[in-house]
Amino acid sequence: MNAVECLNVSFNRGSRMVLDDISLSVAQGEFVALIGHNGAGKSTLIKLCLGLITPKKGKVKVLGGRPGASPISVGYLPENVSFYDGMTIRDNLNYFADLKNIPRQRADELIESLGLSTVAVQKVGQCSKGQRQRLGLAQALLAKPKLLFLDEPTVGLDPTASDFMYQELLKLKERGCTVIVCTHELMLVEGFADRIVMLVGGHKAADGTIRILSEKMGLSFELVSSDALNAARQDEFLRSSIIDGRLVCKGTDLSQKLIYLEKKYGITGVGVKNPSLMDIYKAALKGHQK
Repeated sequence: MNAVECLNVSFNRGSRMVLDDISLSVAQGEFVALIGHNGAGKSTLIKLCLGLITPKKGKVKVLGGRPGASPISVGYLPENVSFYDGMTIRDNLNYFADLKNIPRQRADELIESLGLSTVAVQKVGQCSKGQRQRLGLAQALLAKPKLLFLDEPTVGLDPTASDFMYQELLKLKERGCTVIVCTHELMLVEGFADRIVMLVGGHKAADGTIRILSEKMGLSFELVSSDALNAARQDEFLRSSIIDGRLVCKGTDLSQKLIYLEKKYGITGVGVKNPSLMDIYKAALKGHQK
């Protein structure tokens, strides 16, 4: 059973098409980055999966059932978290634990694990953006969800707080939780996501790992090896692959070049630097606009 299944899903807001014929499957325990420009339909897709809105056509399944059927099993961190500013972090979290019929001990565990112990008795209105986001994550994790949606979880956070957030998400993934992150922070998420799904104008423009998408789009990989670079400078077959002092090749030629280096020069263990997620984003956007 997949954690999320969308089959030919479309959604309109008035006369405007927001999502058009989206099909998508997310396996249990997968970490997926949902990317795209503003207005691409990312947040709308998340709301469909949460059962907050219904599709015009198509089907959505979450944890094998209809969206919203198992709210305790699904966590959600919206872009803008809202809490009671006049209450402390601990009181806010205890309040949500009581609403979900979850022992308050769980709230204490999350306060400790998410680094909120020193500010637990501080009123939320006096908290930093990073502290509020940690509280938001704690609230989303109270019921130990099997599936977690996050909409721009690091907006407004400094680099340290952003890295902390993604390290925590990685721990959840390693414990079997399915994580779906909607984000514009491409450089940050590319080191954590198993898979990238990109929406453009309500359409699915890309879906796959960074390696697979790079190969499909014909993007260039860099071969990281001083021995390989030196060999290429003397080799007619490889010399044309040197660009700006770097040895590069298309994904479709990658295996051929690596085998050639090993057979002719005995060079092994060559590092391969993938194109960045930003490279993929630009290529997918350009391809969709043609």
